[in-house]
This record gives sequence, C-alpha cells and structure tokens, in this order.
Amino acid sequence: MVLVADAAIRATISSMKIGMQGGFYPVPKDILEEHTAEWLLHLSAELGCTVLQTRYLPKEPSMLDAIGKLAESLGIELETSVPGVFQLAGANVNAEMKAQFIETIETAKLLQIPVVRTGYGRLQIASSRFNRSMSVHDHINSLLPALKEAAAIAKDADILLAVENHCDFTGREMAQLLDSVDSAHVGAALDTANGFTVFCDPNDDIEALAPYAFTTHMKDMIVVGSTVGGTIPFTAYGCPFGDGHVNLHRAVQLLAQRSPRAKGLHLIIEPGWMRWNPELDVRTQQADFYKQSVAYLKGMQHV
Repeated sequence: MVLVADAAIRATISSMKIGMQGGFYPVPKDILEEHTAEWLLHLSAELGCTVLQTRYLPKEPSMLDAIGKLAESLGIELETSVPGVFQLAGANVNAEMKAQFIETIETAKLLQIPVVRTGYGRLQIASSRFNRSMSVHDHINSLLPALKEAAAIAKDADILLAVENHCDFTGREMAQLLDSVDSAHVGAALDTANGFTVFCDPNDDIEALAPYAFTTHMKDMIVVGSTVGGTIPFTAYGCPFGDGHVNLHRAVQLLAQRSPRAKGLHLIIEPGWMRWNPELDVRTQQADFYKQSVAYLKGMQHV
C-alpha cells in the first residue's frame, strides 16, 4: 500500500540515503579481504547507493586513508559496526574488547563516519528476552552500565552510537532501554523486520523505535505456513521488498516524521533469512535482491 505524504515529509524522504549491508553481498572469491571495502564501494556506486555499511575496513593507515578518499569521491557515506559495547562495564567487562571499541571509534572518526552501530542479541537465547534466568526488566537494566559508558565515549568523540533491535528485545523494550541511557549520542539502529524473531509485530517495533532511529536496516519478511511438524504453524522468511508483512512505506514515513536524523537518514538494505531457489545460482539471486531493493526504495522516494 502506498501512502501519500505531505510535501515536507516527501522532501525528507527524498533526502534519505539508500545503502547496502555489504556483509551479505556475494563478493567474488578472488577479492582479498583488505580490498573488499574498495570493491564494495565501487559496487555501491554502480547500484546507485550513497551509503555502504561494511566491516571490511583495512588496518593499514594509508589503505584506510585511500578508502576514505574513494568513498568521498564516489559520494558514498560509510557506516560500520563497533565491537565490545556491552563489555565496557558491568558483569561482562572486558579490557580487550574495550580497546577494540575505542580503536573502531577512532577509525570512524578518521573516516568521518557520523554513526556507528552495534547489537546485543547475537542470535542467542541467553542474550534475549527469552533468557529465563532473569526478568526482561532486570536483563535490560544489566545493559545500562555498559551503554552509559559507551554514551560517554561517543559524546567525547562526537559520534552517534545506534543500537539495533537485534533478535533480543521488542521495540518497546528497546525504547525503554534507550530512555534509561538518556543520551543524545545513543539511539536506535532500527531493523524493520527483526521483530519477527522475538514474536513481535515488526510494525509495532517501527512505531516504537522511529523516534530514536539514527540509522536502519531495511528488511521485509513474509509469514508462511511451517513445513516442520509439531511446531508453531507459522514461520517467517526474508522476501523481496513489498512482498512481506512489513509496511515499509509506513516505516519510511514514520522515520521522516520522527527520526532525530530524518534528513539524510541511512536506509540500509539487508536480506533477512532468505529462501533462495536451490535450482538457480544463489550468488546471482543475492545480487539481484540488492538491485531490486534499491529500485524499490528509489521508487518510494519519488511517490
């Protein structure tokens, strides 16, 4: 369903920057890891993207400088993830992970990356609302010391830290966590479909987290009948944009209205637990998914 927005909202949506999560793109096997970011930057430009999320940032200073200059020349903003956020303080404090966190923040500063992202869930029950050893309330509160420490470091570096709803808590629970952190430098990396992983309507997550969103993962998923006997009769899979149960048009409009970074907001395409056709080349299907998704979001910007 296409929703018609007023002129101000349409202008904001048009300003948003479409990007790709490079970690899921089928990079050719002959591309060495130290050259992956360069390859993905050129690919992003070919696809018409103006953002690239990548973890493949070289360590060597001259190569890092070259990546920054290449991104600038192509008109592409970079985004990356930071490790160690939830090991900065609290029960899981880890000095080595803190050093990695600070190093990545410094790299982001060098590359003029305004937003870095993280996620807590790690696709594990222990780091989710389903951990039965503690209540959801206590679980969320246990994350506060680390996030408050991260907020202080992010503020000193003048960088925004975006926490993804990463298969751990519902959008409303994540909003409560961010309210408790109470920092202008810590917000949300809104994933539009991860709500399915915690048995939550992702459209509710979008509603809850849009006012906190510093960046996104744009993802659609469809609910289908389960083929596994003896289980819940429904399951969700990733699908082409517009074919699933996530109202992406509504999501983008809410982000335009409520996100603190609405103008120029990163709309980063990510496939979600896709079912590729085994009779066709998977790498080709993955590449086609990104092309189709870019076209879908561009079409949304011109409604």
